[in-house]
Amino acid sequence: MDETIPKLPRYVFRRANGSYRYKRNVPKALRQVIPKATVYRQLGESYDEAIRRLPSVHAEIEALFDQERSTPNSVRAKSIVREHLGEWHANAFADRVVDPEWEVMDDFVELAEILEGSTPPEVVRQVGSAGITPEPMTLLRVLDQYYSYKRDDVGEERALKTRIDRLRKDLIIALGKNRIEWTPLADITRADANTFRDYLLNRMAPNSVQRTLGVIKAAINHVIVENDLDQRNVFKGIKIKGAGASRTDRLPMSDSHVATLLTAYESTPTAYALFVILCDTGARLAEIVGLEAQDVDLEHRQLHIRPNTLRSLKTKTSERTLPLPPRAIDCLSQSHQGLPATAPLFPKYARPRGSDAASAMLMKRLRTQIEDQKITIHSLRHRMKDKLRNTGCPEAISLAILGHSTNTVAANYGSGYALEVMREHLEKVW
Repeated sequence: MDETIPKLPRYVFRRANGSYRYKRNVPKALRQVIPKATVYRQLGESYDEAIRRLPSVHAEIEALFDQERSTPNSVRAKSIVREHLGEWHANAFADRVVDPEWEVMDDFVELAEILEGSTPPEVVRQVGSAGITPEPMTLLRVLDQYYSYKRDDVGEERALKTRIDRLRKDLIIALGKNRIEWTPLADITRADANTFRDYLLNRMAPNSVQRTLGVIKAAINHVIVENDLDQRNVFKGIKIKGAGASRTDRLPMSDSHVATLLTAYESTPTAYALFVILCDTGARLAEIVGLEAQDVDLEHRQLHIRPNTLRSLKTKTSERTLPLPPRAIDCLSQSHQGLPATAPLFPKYARPRGSDAASAMLMKRLRTQIEDQKITIHSLRHRMKDKLRNTGCPEAISLAILGHSTNTVAANYGSGYALEVMREHLEKVW
């Protein structure tokens, strides 16, 4: 007598010979592209083996269905033309150069007649007209194109992929898969954008929502320009209550804070060097963590903040040359000596997300001395901004020192402010 078999999970059935199979009906919408009404997969000879294999088999079938759902009609049509008529026909079809008066037009018409009834109507139409119809731009394609454009930035690919993947999932949850994957971008409305904003506000702080929406806004702007689309960006200018810079978001670090932290950091050379350079230049942590030996010129007492093999920069205006003060030179002289040009100055943090690790290290020590949550390592940058303003530094020179954009076309011309002009104002801070 057979042993008692537990209730079988969905899509699993036991055959007469005692083995187990996975059985799944093909969704009606895919019947014309998957030439079977039902798909089967062998799961194993025993119940335990079937249960072990079930998750991977189910994932395989789900991936098959998702791939078929997401395959554009234009891609499917070109593949069919290549398979039945050959490479020349496929290229002419894709380039839309087939003249209706050409004899080869008959090849496309005959193929369309053969495909009728067994192939999606839109694919048949494209084949019969001998011209491919480009797929509409969607939010999914927007994110894919933006990622392809941005991923070449040194050290940014992994972080960018994580950010884009999270954004894609959030969009699908908020607006639905159909709205993201198949609805033309031109049909996405301001109401959709506001719905997405409200979804994010349920689990994020307003400033985090603003940053997230900034990514999708930039992605759509990129696609509109690159594809010469005549439409507006519905994610532009969305109102987010509570978002925006505030004087109390982060406080600048005071002189007493700096004195206390210099003592706390001095036992660790790397921490001390990073703190001193950040304090005396107002640079971003990622800019300093990613320095190579060739970026430091001790002879001329200057620091080049520029893209290198370790990292890119936040913006084009971030590239600049800054004067180095005496105590920063003292910190760098020993570690800089004898290094090859492309060697990292801070090798422990010369890796993707290295600046995050450096920030955690510095913040761990900072919190032993300063409990105020509005004081962080980034407060050194606010401190430099305030110090420059209070010593009478012109705003344009302050922006140049900090690597901020001036938002004027004229500022993009020329080679920037002379090093000695910057040094004159920084020495008043030092």
